[in-house]
Amino acid sequence: MKIAFFGANSHKFSTVYTDKVISEMSKKYELSELINKNNLKENAGFLADCEIGFSTWGMPKFTKEEISRYMPKMKAIFYSAGTVQYFARPFLESGIKVFSAYAANAVPVTEYTFAQITLAAKGYFQAAKFYRLLPVYSFSHANSATGNYDCKVGLVGLGAIGKAVAERLKALEVEVYACDPFVSEETARELNVKLVDMETLFSECDIISNHLANKKELENIFNYKLFKKMKKHSVFINTGRGAQVSEYGLALSLLFHPSRTFVADVLKSETFPYINPLFWCPNAIITPHIAGSTGNEPQRMAYYMLEELERFTTGEKTKYEITLEALERMA
Repeated sequence: MKIAFFGANSHKFSTVYTDKVISEMSKKYELSELINKNNLKENAGFLADCEIGFSTWGMPKFTKEEISRYMPKMKAIFYSAGTVQYFARPFLESGIKVFSAYAANAVPVTEYTFAQITLAAKGYFQAAKFYRLLPVYSFSHANSATGNYDCKVGLVGLGAIGKAVAERLKALEVEVYACDPFVSEETARELNVKLVDMETLFSECDIISNHLANKKELENIFNYKLFKKMKKHSVFINTGRGAQVSEYGLALSLLFHPSRTFVADVLKSETFPYINPLFWCPNAIITPHIAGSTGNEPQRMAYYMLEELERFTTGEKTKYEITLEALERMA
């Protein structure tokens, strides 16, 4: 079987399709070079009878015309990364199935978020930051936090990551609130979460974690009006999207209420964090977008898609197909 590799960034591609992954795939499949918009014509011969495509971050955006002309027999694209929003529609509208390793990428984000929640409940972040400079404040802040017993945790969004975090939180003696209009009461009971509106979640929870989908209409949904409702010593964690936070509103809230903490792995501008007002807030803890797959973790996504290919080719029920309907509500 032929497999076409699609990618516009060889470095990003090699972090997922490591030498180990490529070696294993080459024993079973005939593999192409890395195909993109620039060498599409050169690879027309390989693509003419190729039915399977694999890609990851850096997947080129092909038009329906290019797909029809150069990939006439393509049946499925296996994307070893998360969101497929920017490239999937032309394939889906051409009758080509698209599969995503969003579940694999959700694993490290879930682990990272769970760790942040447990540390946040202990007052860890400000306590660690100020211990050398102001040990008395550090000790006082940590002892004012709820701890992990009877702590109220709020999850905004119960997609793949939000649900996985909720499952992890069952290991703790915490009360979990969630805000997601698309989740049924039955699902909420299975996850052991209490469905509430956003205002209630922000006013009653000690720890709040964002897991909303990356949608235009959700930009700046977290605003000063919501931040005003946060409790003393509460923590807002964002591993979702920086664009969803009104950063000046949050910075103002943090300056007015120094006991509150913002823990962020994402900002609106991650290239130049120095121009961000949150960068200068002492009670804002910022990491450089590392919650997702890093180190050896990206290759997990390739293996998820190889397993999905096996299910697809043997007629088993697949797990990670993205349909046009699903595309409308996903990140």
